[in-house]
Amino acid sequence: MGYFVKNRRLQSGSSGVVLPSGPSSVRPAAPTFGLIRYNTDIGSVEFFDGTQFQTIGTSGELATEVYNLGPGDGSTVTYTIGNNTAVSAADQIIVFVGSIYQQPGTTYSITGGGFDITFTSAPPSGETVNVIRSMVAPGTP
Repeated sequence: MGYFVKNRRLQSGSSGVVLPSGPSSVRPAAPTFGLIRYNTDIGSVEFFDGTQFQTIGTSGELATEVYNLGPGDGSTVTYTIGNNTAVSAADQIIVFVGSIYQQPGTTYSITGGGFDITFTSAPPSGETVNVIRSMVAPGTP
């Protein structure tokens, strides 16, 4: 059931809106497209995109890390990405061999508990392997 709002525009100044809030476990059973709420489990605003809940990004700068994994040797297929944070999916990083972008899931996969990248075929000898990763802001799933 909705609420009638006399003035649909929020006035400027010191007023604000309190969003519905709660943990993930109390999300609406049948949410509608565009529903917005504050998720207390993750400490972030989320919305329903018609299929699933998505987190609204925060403003500010995010750290970007570039890993130079060295030149290929024509036979090595697994390289350690580095860092103390595991990568859970191939599309969380951007990979280049030389200056050629590598398609996630097609040319490489994440292995070694998320700390390694394994190519379907060894990068050519002398071609540098670079991995770019943006670190997410605290509280972002």
